[in-house]
Amino acid sequence: MLLWLKNALSPQEIRDRIMDPTSEFQRQIVEYLESVHIGEFLTGSKDEVEDQINIEKSENKKYQDPTQTLPDAPPPLCNNKTCDNCSDCEALESWWEKFRKITDDLIFKSNVHTCRKQSDKKSDKKDRPGCINKHGNCKARFPRKIVDQTEVDPKTGALNIKKGEAWINTLTPALTYLLRCNTDVTSLLSGTAVKAIVAYIS
Repeated sequence: MLLWLKNALSPQEIRDRIMDPTSEFQRQIVEYLESVHIGEFLTGSKDEVEDQINIEKSENKKYQDPTQTLPDAPPPLCNNKTCDNCSDCEALESWWEKFRKITDDLIFKSNVHTCRKQSDKKSDKKDRPGCINKHGNCKARFPRKIVDQTEVDPKTGALNIKKGEAWINTLTPALTYLLRCNTDVTSLLSGTAVKAIVAYIS
């Protein structure tokens, strides 16, 4: 799925504005991009999420693999502006907690990359090709660089978005929760990136 924002700035216009370190634009675009896609789990590290999933599966007899279920809609919002944690507010907070856990379960099951060599069996080769090339490197370029804080390259204006996990691509939690599958999400901020994605999807 490719979303194109009507009347949006061109990649070059965005880069020109990002290059100005005193501009409010640089701060705002970083804030926006960090709010719509992440490169990590919502509730902890990969190992912590895996442990939590294993505990949930062993202790909860009603556990269901979220890749095999439909998403639950959130409960209605509380309309009382002076509310002090009413039942609607508690229900919504409970839903958000469940959302984070289920989304992490989905990310763990669908988005974590595992490198493997191509099988020697003829039947497996076409079905599940490996990602390790003849030089021993992952064709998908994993593991990815961990970025503790979003950085702007002062020479090129390129944005390196905060990313806490080396074995997953960036994603949008709401999209992962709704689609229940691997959903890689990226912002196309260069002409090269736009051309590459157009070639990939066409």
